[in-house]
Amino acid sequence: MPFFKTTSPEVLRARYNSLLEDVPVALFTAISAISIQMVVLHAQVHWSLSIATPLIRILVGCCLLFYWFSHRDEQPSIENIRKRLEIASIVFIVAGFFTFWRSVYLFPLTDTFGHYFLIFFNALYGFCFAFMLSKLGPAAYAFNLMMISSAIACIYRGDFEHAHLMTLLILVFEVGMLITMRGSTTMFDKWVNANHASQALSKDNQRLANQDVLTHLPNRRQFFVQVDQQLMLAKQTDACFAVGILDLDNFKPVNDVHGHHIGDVVLIEVGKRLAQVRPNQVCFYRLGGDEFAFHLLTDADHGLLKQVAHDINQAISQPISVDGLLIKVKASMGACIACDDLVTAQQLYEHADFALYHVKRTGRGNLEIYSDTLEQARMQLNHIDQALRTADIEAELYPVFQPIIDLKTGEVSAFESLARWQSPTIGAVSPAMFIPVAESLGMIADITKLLFRSSMAEMAHWPATIRLSFNLSAYDVINQGVIHALIEMMLSSQLAPDRFVFEITETALLQDFETARENISLLRRAGAKVALDDFGTGYSSLSHVQSLPLDKLKIDRSFVKDIETNTTSQTIVRSILTLCQGMHMECVAEGAETESQVAFLRAMGCQLVQGYYFAKPMPKERIQPYLAEANNHLTMQA
Repeated sequence: MPFFKTTSPEVLRARYNSLLEDVPVALFTAISAISIQMVVLHAQVHWSLSIATPLIRILVGCCLLFYWFSHRDEQPSIENIRKRLEIASIVFIVAGFFTFWRSVYLFPLTDTFGHYFLIFFNALYGFCFAFMLSKLGPAAYAFNLMMISSAIACIYRGDFEHAHLMTLLILVFEVGMLITMRGSTTMFDKWVNANHASQALSKDNQRLANQDVLTHLPNRRQFFVQVDQQLMLAKQTDACFAVGILDLDNFKPVNDVHGHHIGDVVLIEVGKRLAQVRPNQVCFYRLGGDEFAFHLLTDADHGLLKQVAHDINQAISQPISVDGLLIKVKASMGACIACDDLVTAQQLYEHADFALYHVKRTGRGNLEIYSDTLEQARMQLNHIDQALRTADIEAELYPVFQPIIDLKTGEVSAFESLARWQSPTIGAVSPAMFIPVAESLGMIADITKLLFRSSMAEMAHWPATIRLSFNLSAYDVINQGVIHALIEMMLSSQLAPDRFVFEITETALLQDFETARENISLLRRAGAKVALDDFGTGYSSLSHVQSLPLDKLKIDRSFVKDIETNTTSQTIVRSILTLCQGMHMECVAEGAETESQVAFLRAMGCQLVQGYYFAKPMPKERIQPYLAEANNHLTMQA
């Protein structure tokens, strides 16, 4: 039947399921009607036609009923449904043809009552069974046509008064029944299609609610659902359960330099690669942005977790080819392991997140597992957070100053302003600890302006040849409001703008490169200088030097601490000095603590040096005595 080849699978299955309920009723009705026909006709026609033939039909009906009963709970495939519906249609049409032939054949052999009975029998057969089995489509209409034709043929073969009126009456009911059949079938199909579309939409919404649209990995919502469930199972089996969070290193420059389209392609590829890392042991999720998560059952000594972390970085660190570009990324990972019943899913996530925060601050591209040491650091940060929220920053925060020495003249070239916080509740707090907390609390702008104002007030007492080197946080560099405020304070201070040097780090540039470059240009147009701090430790130092309007580079202390013995550090420092000379920039070496380090730097041609060898950071009260002492020293040398 071509009809069943074109009908959608959903409609076919729905029709099949509906017929499963209608077929037994139709078979029981047919068997009953045939039995009544046997009673009516047994005295008028030969037993072979009135008894034997109907019994065969009843037997066939009983077999069909038994077949239906034994297969009623099956869930056949669409192809099997098509075959069964086609067979049912053929059986239906054959039954109609046989009934048509039998009625026409028996009509002359019966009396007047038999005539009326056959007409009535065929008309009801045509109406009732066609309607009951209308889900068979064309077969139902064919059966109806044969039965109604048989009834009308019997009317005109008999000697009936008003045969036309009898035919007209049957046709009126026939038209009404056909319209109703058509409408019922159409509405049924529409309802099935609408229900299927609704279910598909519901499934799609469910998928979207639990799956990341870009990478097709499960999303943040599904992550927490699964962690809850898997943690509960792990507790029941006494297994160790690990949650990990990974963040792509130096991914933001990919978006800033190449655009978000390239960034999206990179994320999609990263998602594919993660999905292939031990799929039977590890489940991966995208939490948002360039942050992903995973969980697994592991051992107490972290062996499997460390191996998984290694596999992740092996997979991710392979170059990604996008539109002719080769892009490389790595991942920093934080993880937390639970081997007891005391930890919750939320705590696992928070501890893993803190481990990630710690590894990104101390050494990217590695795995950090939450430990007692990190727990103490987290508690310390919590104390800092609480203390900073209630701090009187005007009274508790202040700058200290460390000199930058010109080796050629021996004079102080500048003082770097460094933030300090003396809390009445938790004591002295390192800026490395409280600056990130201040950024997260949205307090850094006020702190920056306060420290800059205090530093300028002290700067006013210095000789005009000494500069102020002032550090800007990552938030400050990309906050135009802060930059404008600093420029306004600088210009209204009556101090020469070229005496101000603003230090930025490459980490700050990664936040928003274009905005950072624009703000750096604002500072330089106002007359100030800009230095790139911790040079050599970032991810794209040379590109930053090339594309940013910089005046100075500061060599990171990690290259100075072993410069006497480490030939690699010597080569790097020498290269940076050569770079600065070629680009007509000043260069400052940080972290000089011994006479031999200073001697090495002087021999290499480094003019500006900063470190404990000359002086530790000092309060403002110590600056004038220090300058006086330095001047006396120079006078004695002269």
